[in-house]
Amino acid sequence: MINLSGQVIVARPVRVLDVRWHSLADTVRLCWEEARPVVQVAFLLRFAVGVVSAGQLPQSLGRPVLGTASLWCAVVCAYLLNGVTDVHEDRVNGSRRPIARGDLPERTAARGTVLLACAALLLGGLAGPAVVAWTAAFLVLGWAYSADPVKAKCSSGRCAAVVFGLGATAYGAGVAASGGAWTVTGVLVAGVMSAWMALVGAVTKDLGDVSGDAAGGRRTVAVVRGPAAARALAVAGALAVGAAAPALALLWARPALTVAVPLALGSLWVVVRVLRGARREGVGRAERRGAYRAFMVTQYAANLTALAGLILAGSLG
Repeated sequence: MINLSGQVIVARPVRVLDVRWHSLADTVRLCWEEARPVVQVAFLLRFAVGVVSAGQLPQSLGRPVLGTASLWCAVVCAYLLNGVTDVHEDRVNGSRRPIARGDLPERTAARGTVLLACAALLLGGLAGPAVVAWTAAFLVLGWAYSADPVKAKCSSGRCAAVVFGLGATAYGAGVAASGGAWTVTGVLVAGVMSAWMALVGAVTKDLGDVSGDAAGGRRTVAVVRGPAAARALAVAGALAVGAAAPALALLWARPALTVAVPLALGSLWVVVRVLRGARREGVGRAERRGAYRAFMVTQYAANLTALAGLILAGSLG
């Protein structure tokens, strides 16, 4: 090729495969980002706690690894679907996730959910019948949360029930992948942590999303009764779980104190952030989501301490 000044320019050929690969890599990255990486890790922690709560450490890593991959695909599928169905609300709330900001087409994301659901079931099947059953239950609950006819996200009551189920199935998949069985400690840990999600996480999340939820026609407590009622519900839920967890652990399963103590301390933190938000009406969305961030940090801490304590107990046993 010769330009206008007479210089010879050697044009580099553009490889169609390179372009397609770059586009595919970008799409995968955007889907991963849309599905909230922090939440993905939280669910994988729940799975890991389920694995080590079964009373004995697994002899082989094959099933736990396949189970982890299966659950991860299911989690990304569920939250990607949520992004597709929440695009209007997310834009009203000022979300900067890929679908809301227009970087990831809704149709592309929807196709991704189909592929991820198939991958989750295939990997779960390879991990064993019990694992694929728990994975399938998670996928059904993920669909029920976001899509018709249940659309649990539109009602605080339905949302709490489905969110509890999502937490419980993640722990259950871990127990199944371990090759062991439920223990009293495992049931208690899964129960209180799922209750933490349902009674605290689901409510505190609504405090930062009232505008978008109202625009989307949702009938959550925060929309119908107002933020004050939602804050009261969040405080009640946090105190209830924070008090019940150590009491139940002392009564039935002392090893579960590794999860109960962080929950008790975290519940007080959530209450402080909720009350602080009540005193500062009109603040930005980041401040309104302070209680939800406290919920999230607490569940990370509780799952991590439970994981460490149960591994130690299993290795000593």
